[in-house]
Amino acid sequence: MTGEKPKRRIYKDPPIIEALCEFQFVPNQPWDWTIPGLFYREVESEFPIRRQFNPFQIEVSAGTEGTSVQNVVGNVERMQFARQDEGALIQIGPNTVSVNHLKPYSSWETFKQMIGRALEVYRQVANPQAISRIGLRYINRLEFPGFRSVDIERFLLAAPAVPSAVPQTFSSWLQRVEIPFIEANGLLVLQSSSVREEGQRNVAFLLDLDFITLQPELAKLDSAMEWVERAHDEVEKTFEACITDEARQLLGEVGHD
Repeated sequence: MTGEKPKRRIYKDPPIIEALCEFQFVPNQPWDWTIPGLFYREVESEFPIRRQFNPFQIEVSAGTEGTSVQNVVGNVERMQFARQDEGALIQIGPNTVSVNHLKPYSSWETFKQMIGRALEVYRQVANPQAISRIGLRYINRLEFPGFRSVDIERFLLAAPAVPSAVPQTFSSWLQRVEIPFIEANGLLVLQSSSVREEGQRNVAFLLDLDFITLQPELAKLDSAMEWVERAHDEVEKTFEACITDEARQLLGEVGHD
C-alpha cells in the first residue's frame, strides 16, 4: 500500500452503475442449503425480497496450441435478498456471499456498512474456515450528452493506442490490463471500452475496475474489511487517474469529503 488516503471527490451525477463486493470461502464442512435461510432471517428487515437465481457456471480450460476452451458445466444456485427499492441486494451461494449496490449509488460508507454486515452474518451462520478470494468491483458508465463523436482522451485517459500511421478514429474499442498491487495484496483488473447500443445518441464509455486478492492465503477473516477498505482506496484513486477534468465537470463535481 502506498501513498496517503485519497481525497474523495463528490459528484452530482456519479457514473457508478453497479458496485459489488464478493467473498469466497474455504468451508469447515460441506455446503448446507439451510445456510441461506438462516442468513435471510438475520437480514430480512433490510432485504425482504427473496428469490432464487441460477447463473451459468463457465469452466475455462487450456486447449490445443495455447487456446482456451470455455464450457458450461452446470448451474450454480444462489439466493438473492433484495431491498424493497431493488437498489441493493445480497447474493448467497455455496461458500460465497456478495453485496451488490445498483444505481443510484449512495456513498461508500453506506455500501461498506452493507458489506460488513453481510460478512458478519455469513460468518455467524456458516462458520467458514478461511477466505479463498475477495473482490471489490466498480462498473462506471460515463455518458456525455450532446456529443456524437469525440477524442477519447478528452474525457478518458484509459484508452487504447495505435500507431500514428493507422487512422485514429475507432468505431468501437475494448482494452483490459491487470496491474498487481503487491503491498495491498491486490490485483487490479482495469477494463475500459466504448458503448454501442441501439438508439444511443450520446458518446458513452465503460470504466470497469475490479480489485481482487493477489494472494488469497494472506487475506484473513478478522481483517477482511480492512482489505476491502484498502481496495476501495485503490479503486477510487485509479478512477480519478483515468478521467479528465472536463469529464469531472460533466459529472458535476460538487466538492470533497
